[in-house]
Amino acid sequence: MKQFLLESVFSHIGAEIQMLINPVYLPENTPPGTQLSRAYDKDVAGKADVYHFLNKTKDFIIDASSGIIIATKIFNYETDPRRFLLIVDTGGLLRHVLTINIIDVPEPPDCTADPKFSSGRAILEIDEDYPLFQSIYRVNATDEDSSNGQRLMVNSDRLVVNDHWYSIETQLSGPKEGATSFAVDSISGIVSLQGKDPLDFDAGYHVFQLALRATDITGLFCQGTLIIKVRNINDEKPQFEPFPLNSINVTEKKPVGEIIAKVKATDRDENSSITYSFKTQQEMFGLDPLTGILTLLQPLNLDNPNNSKTYFLEFEARDNGNNTSTYTLTVFVENVDDPIVCDSSFSTAAGVTVSVPENVPAFAFIYTILARDPDPGQEVEHFQIMVTVRNRGTLSLESCTGTITINIRDVNDESPVLRYIPDAPINIYENLPVGTKLVKLTATDRDIGDSVHYEFIGTQKEFSINEDSGEVTITYPLDYEDAATPHSWVLNFRAYDNGRVHSTTGTLTVILQDINDNPPHCPQDIYIIELRENIPVETVLVTLTCTDKDGTVPNNNITYHLIKDAFANETFTLMNNELKIGPAHLDYDNAILAGMHFKYTLFVKVTDEGSPVLSTVITIIIRVSRINELNPVGTTSAFTFNIFENTPVDTLVGKITFTDADWPFDNMKYTIVGGNLGSPPKFYIEPDTGMIKLLDSLDRETESQYKIAVRIMDLDNDAVPDPLRQRSSTAQVTVNVLNMNDEPPVCNPPHLETQIYSSIKIPFIQLNCSDKDSPQEQLSYSIVGGNTNNQFTLWRVGVDPPSLTTTQNFQYDAFQGIQDPLTFQLLIEVTDELGGNKASQLSATTTVIVHVFPWTTTQPTSVTKPTKTTITTSVLIKISYYWSPDNWIPAVLTLTAVLFAMCLYAIAWCLFKE
Repeated sequence: MKQFLLESVFSHIGAEIQMLINPVYLPENTPPGTQLSRAYDKDVAGKADVYHFLNKTKDFIIDASSGIIIATKIFNYETDPRRFLLIVDTGGLLRHVLTINIIDVPEPPDCTADPKFSSGRAILEIDEDYPLFQSIYRVNATDEDSSNGQRLMVNSDRLVVNDHWYSIETQLSGPKEGATSFAVDSISGIVSLQGKDPLDFDAGYHVFQLALRATDITGLFCQGTLIIKVRNINDEKPQFEPFPLNSINVTEKKPVGEIIAKVKATDRDENSSITYSFKTQQEMFGLDPLTGILTLLQPLNLDNPNNSKTYFLEFEARDNGNNTSTYTLTVFVENVDDPIVCDSSFSTAAGVTVSVPENVPAFAFIYTILARDPDPGQEVEHFQIMVTVRNRGTLSLESCTGTITINIRDVNDESPVLRYIPDAPINIYENLPVGTKLVKLTATDRDIGDSVHYEFIGTQKEFSINEDSGEVTITYPLDYEDAATPHSWVLNFRAYDNGRVHSTTGTLTVILQDINDNPPHCPQDIYIIELRENIPVETVLVTLTCTDKDGTVPNNNITYHLIKDAFANETFTLMNNELKIGPAHLDYDNAILAGMHFKYTLFVKVTDEGSPVLSTVITIIIRVSRINELNPVGTTSAFTFNIFENTPVDTLVGKITFTDADWPFDNMKYTIVGGNLGSPPKFYIEPDTGMIKLLDSLDRETESQYKIAVRIMDLDNDAVPDPLRQRSSTAQVTVNVLNMNDEPPVCNPPHLETQIYSSIKIPFIQLNCSDKDSPQEQLSYSIVGGNTNNQFTLWRVGVDPPSLTTTQNFQYDAFQGIQDPLTFQLLIEVTDELGGNKASQLSATTTVIVHVFPWTTTQPTSVTKPTKTTITTSVLIKISYYWSPDNWIPAVLTLTAVLFAMCLYAIAWCLFKE
């Protein structure tokens, strides 16, 4: 029994945990709850709560009974750990390590950087003349897989490092379909015009819908829609409707005033009107500018040697956008055949008799039958002659008459004759369409039945000549600015008859004229310039270097014109192509400039002098940064304020008025930096207003005047706050404490006692009274009590306190021979503010005890008890109430204020530093 148990124990110890799958390769994005593997221990099979992970994890769980291991979350290969080691335990001594590897699953790119694009609502507009290969829109796609390292894709014939590329899946145009005008750069995602199909609004291409796709190397993609609307501009030239062979025939008998033809041009631009005119002045023909009707002004009679058989009329059509085109119409004047008219004598019945000598030689001239030559080009094909033969004898009447018809046989003996070659060089403008007719050469051959053909002598790339009609047309685009295109040609041509038996050569000179077809080009369309406000006047801000590709003057003459508002009118000057500061300097400290966010927006219009005038506009944005350049300025540097000594605490003493012209205006801090403030300080100043207020009660009798030094320092006047560059000023403040009658008179000592003889008649004692807030001359004295029978009076000399004196001799009637000493207790009142407001007067009393003794001593007739003297003094008491804090309270308040100021400074420094 024991052996079985031992064997069981060792068997359990030796059991090994088996894993169904190990290692596990878990694809990212696998849903949570998916079974990954299963642990199995045969020794604990069927038991509950035996399978556990020794290392804690929230990402995986193992079923305690079955050993099934599942994931609890969706893993992301790009952000989560890519390998997990889980220790599986069943309670025994052996454990098993399960390895779970997260593997990457290709994910499609993300096109949601522009929500409108991914939802199909990205819409933009461009002009139909938008430049080729210039960015219109940029597709911005991201791919999480790119965090694993860059992927390679093959682009054309080179290897490009990228994680996805861009393409256009569909490109729809409307209302006319079929255009493929746009392309997307496969690397950058920039959409631009490619030039395959022109972006022509007038051809029906009003809107394009592009389905753009970003694809990674695995073939996964994201897609969005871009809608591009095309704005119509007046960019089309009028187009003439050509006449057959660009010519018309008119008989020489055409009446003056009749309509010959009507030229018509059409303009593909909407709402465009066209006017017509001759390029050169015409005398034979008239042209209605609105209808294009061509009328005859003078007779075309070919019998007039001054009239021509051919007229080349060059028309110009101009639309309301100043776009022009030309058309040349050849007017051929047809001859009207006149009948052959013979000599009048020849036509009579008698005929004409001509006598000739018998020896007239053969082929001699005998007679001219035609009185008028046929019309040019009209040939007489045969002559018919009636001949009468008579005998020489004069008497003979024998004769015979017969008719001889002479027929003329045509022989190819005539060379072609050039009837029309331009006398002057033909001037043509560049950019004429291929196929434009320049001239129609005319040659005739008098041989009957013979036709004339034309050819150039030598090879001509730019021009061709019609072999049969003699029309010379353009066969190659002519660009005056193209270095490979000549500016003039001498064209040698040949007119030959059938079989090339006879020929005639001629020369045609063609001169290419430059037209103004290139606007000025500038290296930059926009300049952004940062300037400090103290930049000197005449400083050059930018030098414009624009060019014009046109090859001739005035088409390539460039002028610059500065377009600016009234506010910037005196601040900037454009001299030729240099933009300078001046005549006024920059001033950041201006409310108008603050409303413009401290920037100027200038436009420079660069124009050429061609016709029509072409121009380019350059935008120049000038941002001005502030400089702390001005000290605070006060209305005065010394301020004087007066305040009564009984003014309550926190009363306004006065306000220091300073201004700072640096922006932001008047942003200053006032600080008391010195002076006589009293102890404890009697005044404080509000740092943001400059108001000086009373901090403690005043006593003029203690201090009648205070001198205070105040520093006024500006704040935040630099673009980057710099305490070391702050500007400041100082002001001296004098505070005069005005007197208030708050102190009663005081006599010292408060009472007096003296002895006099009854016979004294001079002042015997002087009072000693004073008042802290009243001088001696403003004190008045009066005896208000104890002066029986007015025995005493006050005698005063000058402003000194008065002296007490007697008014009569005590030895006379009043006392009738005084026998015993007498005592007088006099109460004297002292009042200040003599002559002032009685309501504000203060008074005090003093007592003077006078013992009067007789001059001679006699024995008293009766016994008199000594009298006890009682001193009476009137005391005025005034109590002033004010707050007197303990010494620790001001210290705490001061420390709190310092800490608060330091916090504010630190916050401001952090904000401006960012």
